[in-house]
Amino acid sequence: MSDNPLFLCGMSAEAVQKMGYFFYFFHVPKEDLELLLEINEAGFSFYNKLPVEDRLKYNISYDFRLMQANKHSFLVNHKLIPLVLDKSSNIWLALCIVSASSNSKPGNIFIRENHGDKMFQYNTEKKLWKKQLSIKLTNTEKEVLLLSRQGLTMKEIAERLFVTIHAVKLCRGKILNKMHVTNISEAIANAANYKLI
Repeated sequence: MSDNPLFLCGMSAEAVQKMGYFFYFFHVPKEDLELLLEINEAGFSFYNKLPVEDRLKYNISYDFRLMQANKHSFLVNHKLIPLVLDKSSNIWLALCIVSASSNSKPGNIFIRENHGDKMFQYNTEKKLWKKQLSIKLTNTEKEVLLLSRQGLTMKEIAERLFVTIHAVKLCRGKILNKMHVTNISEAIANAANYKLI
């Protein structure tokens, strides 16, 4: 377990580990806790419908708020990657990766194929999983994202790629539209999370 204080809500890593799942009952707002319970049920339902040989090929990610010791909330992303199935072919062990969310509100529930293009989004209103078109970035769009991630300005990116600043702006606009985000920081975070770059 990470000792990053941002995700521990003022507690030690050892204390959180001892609390286990009960940690969430004390540090997640009620409406987000209800969302987590719904995600848990919908996620297991999705996995149980998969052929047994495919159950380790998908991961699930979602966003919810953690209440800090000062009562301010912080949006985090949980990504669960199943690692081991039990004798009944149910998920027995999974890796949980917690990070700051690049989104602005809870939800954003996705199941993605680990090494493929399949992606499903959970609709909390309709209570169903809907297949999504995977995001495809051109090589230039990937280069612009990678250079942006390195902290280069649009002018520096243009010089590096031997194009105009206008071309870089246009490329960034296409990236934001494809990824349904509002700024390049969100795009970089999502691209890294979805293994697009």
